[in-house]
Amino acid sequence: MSPRTRLAVFVALAVVVLASAAGVWASSRTQAIQGNVVAGKKGYRTYCGQCHALAEALAAGFGAENKFGQDGGPSFNELKVSASLCISAITELFGGHEIVLRKMNWTQIHDVSAFVEQATKKHPLVAKLTDG
Repeated sequence: MSPRTRLAVFVALAVVVLASAAGVWASSRTQAIQGNVVAGKKGYRTYCGQCHALAEALAAGFGAENKFGQDGGPSFNELKVSASLCISAITELFGGHEIVLRKMNWTQIHDVSAFVEQATKKHPLVAKLTDG
């Protein structure tokens, strides 16, 4: 096989591998968190709204002594929060979240996360895990 033919085969294989990897990456990025947004709004008000303001949930978020925590958390009124970020924030045990995590099941976590993502999708600032 000539060097030119080997190069053409190598380039063709590289293109196939890269296209395949890009397809896998794109499909994993577009998978939505499955959750019931109606139940999620109720769950947000029950578990999150005492500390985290979110107008779409009618939640003021000032903290709630004798409930889940005394300190308010960041307001989501300007932040765009993805469902996966929401799940990470709940399950990675930020201050106060260890109490909430013990009270919620995985269905509730997914419902709240789906609600937060939908409620904040038009907000201007993309949230990061460090915003809490």
